[in-house]
Amino acid sequence: MGRHSSPFSPLLLSLALGLAGTLVFVESASARTILDMLFGPREIYREPTDRLIDDGRRRARPPRSRPAKRARPRAPAPLRTSPREGPSATAPQPAIPAKLPDAKTVLIVGDFMAGNLAEGLDAAFIDSPGVRVVDRADGSSGFVRNDHRDWPATIGGMIEAEKPAVVVIMVGANDRQQFASGQTLLTDEWTKEYQLRINAFLEAVKKTGHPVVWVGQPAFKSKSITNDVLAFNELYRNAAEKADGTFVDVWDGFVDQSGNFTLSGFDISGQTARLRNNDGIGLTIAGKRKLAFYVEKPLRQMLGNATSPDVAAIKPGAPVQALPGTPQAPVKVDRLAPISLSDPELDGGTDLLGAAPRPEPAVEKSARDRLVIDGVAPDSQPGRVNDFSWPAQKAP
Repeated sequence: MGRHSSPFSPLLLSLALGLAGTLVFVESASARTILDMLFGPREIYREPTDRLIDDGRRRARPPRSRPAKRARPRAPAPLRTSPREGPSATAPQPAIPAKLPDAKTVLIVGDFMAGNLAEGLDAAFIDSPGVRVVDRADGSSGFVRNDHRDWPATIGGMIEAEKPAVVVIMVGANDRQQFASGQTLLTDEWTKEYQLRINAFLEAVKKTGHPVVWVGQPAFKSKSITNDVLAFNELYRNAAEKADGTFVDVWDGFVDQSGNFTLSGFDISGQTARLRNNDGIGLTIAGKRKLAFYVEKPLRQMLGNATSPDVAAIKPGAPVQALPGTPQAPVKVDRLAPISLSDPELDGGTDLLGAAPRPEPAVEKSARDRLVIDGVAPDSQPGRVNDFSWPAQKAP
């Protein structure tokens, strides 16, 4: 007999499906009720009927109207006035005083470091109409390669052309090389030849009768360069002092507290600033000004009142003391006015010369002096611990 299904199976299947749907509906309804209790009833979005047109197509939703954003107030633009309307809104820069026709000239010679020094000195004396800074530095020059620039041979012509009041030289950064004749750097033969060229330069300046200021080299980022320029500075110092020149040591201004090279340091106003470029060789604007600060002091002593900003107020032939703000020379006193007889009597003012000295009034010694000098103890007071009188006296 073949296998067949029971006649009750479709009925049982329908009843099972209906019961399962009922349980799911009850469970979802109860769950919705609990959610509604916790978070409130949900709003079910339904498509409005007016959005459907007759032909069954969906009508486009109109854009929502959003509140306009409040515009941020902008800062008012700076007023710009044309030359016809008047002066500009920015403060006018103070005019740089023009140099006087008879201004004293400071001649700067040397290598690229001398060029940096010239820029710093130009800023230092920018308000001094009586001082003119002339930059005749050659960036690639030195004392070793005289085929490029022979300073001992050419300095005389420069001095004759510029007629300076003082010559300032800063050289040596390009001299870390051997001579064309083969002397190796800083050997005895090299040092001897280098000293000859330094002395030749100083002799050429000395013949013209102008003072010379020799500025030493600062520290560099490379340790080998730093060690070499240290030896160079000693040669420059000894030669300049023997030639009655002035040597300016700037080393401490470009090293840290340990004596090592530093890119930053204190500027002339005492603030921390960048003094050297990233290569550790060149100088920044603050570094150039600081380099000139060391040279500025001896130059002001040599140039005198020409460095004053008020030098233009002096008339031709006027004395030096006519400068505004210049302290006057002290007056030489060679006589005194007679003393009036009605002056108050001073100590010994009425005594004749050679008179007997006045007796000093007797001064009674204090208890301390009698104890320390004479060894006499003060009298004891009745009732004190040092009262050893017998019979004992009662305190008053």
